[in-house]
Parts: sequence; C-alpha cells; structure tokens
Amino acid sequence: MASTEGQDIYKERAATSETVNADLRSYRGLTPLTVRGLSKITCVTLWCALAYNPMHFATALLS
Repeated sequence: MASTEGQDIYKERAATSETVNADLRSYRGLTPLTVRGLSKITCVTLWCALAYNPMHFATALLS
C-alpha cells in the first residue's frame, strides 16, 4: 500500500469488488446470517451471487 502501484491496485479493487459487497449487504440482506454451518453459509452466499448477477447485468444480457 505504500507504493503507487499498490494504491492503484487498491483503487481498482474498491471500484469493482467492494461495490458488489456493499450492494449485497445494503440491499440484498447479506448481513449477519441466520444459518449455521459452512455448507449453509456457502449456499446463502451463492444464492446472493446468483441473484446479483442477473439483476446487475440485465441490460447487458438483454441487448
């Protein structure tokens, strides 16, 4: 993070992956989970990802 290259990578990451995380937490209910166990948590997160992708990329998919 001290180098300019590290700062550029961090800016790029913030613009891509962090917006997805913020959207899932704010609007899709991916907050502290009500299920227990790794397999159930994996299932919930995969459902969130499967729901996010068509909603976010719908205009690109339909055109």
